[in-house]
Amino acid sequence: MSSIEDAIEQLETSASKLKKLSVEESRAIREAVKDATKEATDKVKAEYKEKKAQARKEAKEAEKAIKDAQSRIQKALGSEKSTSSSGKRAKRGEREAQFVDYVKANPDSKLADIARGIGVQNSAANGLAKKAVAAGKVKKSAEKTYTVA
Repeated sequence: MSSIEDAIEQLETSASKLKKLSVEESRAIREAVKDATKEATDKVKAEYKEKKAQARKEAKEAEKAIKDAQSRIQKALGSEKSTSSSGKRAKRGEREAQFVDYVKANPDSKLADIARGIGVQNSAANGLAKKAVAAGKVKKSAEKTYTVA
């Protein structure tokens, strides 16, 4: 072989090695980026996991504060029962008596105000109102307010 042929062969071999190294370099870079991305993603997820846990804790504290405030408001309005369910049912006739007592203390009250005042849903207060009106204990005006009969 001549020196030119040797040089060409050497050049082809070098070019082949360079091409192979470029491909390997590209693969290595992709792997490094993939690893770095996973590491960065895991780090961000961990940071936000802590932040979300803190936000949930703050939300629970705020919810408790709101429930406490509602309870204080109910007491201030004269309600013996709060709006949160305690799991106990009222005794027979107890709610109707509370309805009538509230109307005595707060004449010309609207149904929603009475419901809030005695700590029941509007639908329950509506049933109590119908019973109390039918029994003649309270009167309902044209303005949809209630007074003691």
